[in-house]
Amino acid sequence: MWSEKYRPGSLEEMVGNEEARSKFLLWLKKWKPGAKAALLVGPPGTGKTTTVHLAAERMGLQLVELNASDSRTKDRLSKKVGEAITSTSLFGEASLIFLDEVDGLAGRADYGAVEFIKDAVRRSNNPVVMAANNPESDEVRKLGSVATRIEFRRPEAREVEGRLEAIARSEKIPADREAVARTARSADGDMRAAINFLQSGMPAQKDAELTSSESINAFFDSPDAKSALRALRAYPGQPRDKIRDLFAAVTRSRVHEERKAGALDVLSRADVVMGRIMKGRDWRLLRYVDPLLASDLWRALGDGGLRYTLDAVPWPLQVRIWNDSKKLKDVAGRVGKRTGASQRASLVADLPYLILLCAQKEFRESLVRGLDLEENYDLFLEKEAVRSARR
Repeated sequence: MWSEKYRPGSLEEMVGNEEARSKFLLWLKKWKPGAKAALLVGPPGTGKTTTVHLAAERMGLQLVELNASDSRTKDRLSKKVGEAITSTSLFGEASLIFLDEVDGLAGRADYGAVEFIKDAVRRSNNPVVMAANNPESDEVRKLGSVATRIEFRRPEAREVEGRLEAIARSEKIPADREAVARTARSADGDMRAAINFLQSGMPAQKDAELTSSESINAFFDSPDAKSALRALRAYPGQPRDKIRDLFAAVTRSRVHEERKAGALDVLSRADVVMGRIMKGRDWRLLRYVDPLLASDLWRALGDGGLRYTLDAVPWPLQVRIWNDSKKLKDVAGRVGKRTGASQRASLVADLPYLILLCAQKEFRESLVRGLDLEENYDLFLEKEAVRSARR
């Protein structure tokens, strides 16, 4: 894949986050036993992992890498990195211990993992660096006392475009400026995704963008599968959000149950494909998602008649969710993790209805337990349910 072929060979070749990379390199050069760890936080695809690998190579450090979300318990973490914390290699080489996705340590279910990491940082003879995608997670907050936080941000669109143009020239493929710009916008600052989009050629096939509701409704109104495909490719957001919006429209619409069941079956298959794409980061497969929906979903829905609107949720509740509460966003993020959706999709599509259901004590307590929320969320969700019911 081009994302591997054109992976930066040095820190200077990376795109964006110059300040963050410099800050991390300075931390690594000055690190001494007893000093804080580094905690790199930011969205996927912004260069956190690549920065760690290249910095370790530059400093001559042996990299000991572990995905923390795969080793949730104290015992598993100790077995994986315990020895590296206090030892050096046979030839006296120091190590750089890298714990990726520490925001995947699930609250109370971490069985001492967070405390183990905090203790390990304090007594380590080797520098420890951690990475997290969600800067607002409880795990990131708990680890803040033993870590120097370094923020990674999505590269500017012009920076992504410059890198894509260079790759296009190297591969000797035609890529006009507007096509490259569309590719950069589609990736939303994720450099890996941008490169894979360029390789797949998807954005070059995209029509002028519509709003999400315009795109979904154009799909429903399409006279044939070809028109349905054009409507889906005009969708402005991420592929997973597109599937979520289609799901919301189908479930809210008054259509025959047989048609609805057929449509939901297609959407479930598309969602499984998206899950595999995201897990394996095989972005080339994205080219098959829209044709699947344009063919099978359009056929399952028959003669149309469906409508989609973002205003299905009462406006005051939307404003409350979008603008304010950190706790509401925390709940949405946890729901999204369980359902494979983005926080935004959960805020719009799931949370309003979950809040209304939280008026029922049994449901509310079950939700708090299921999402591993702190006990004070029970009262918070109860108040939100009462407030929503009054509107």
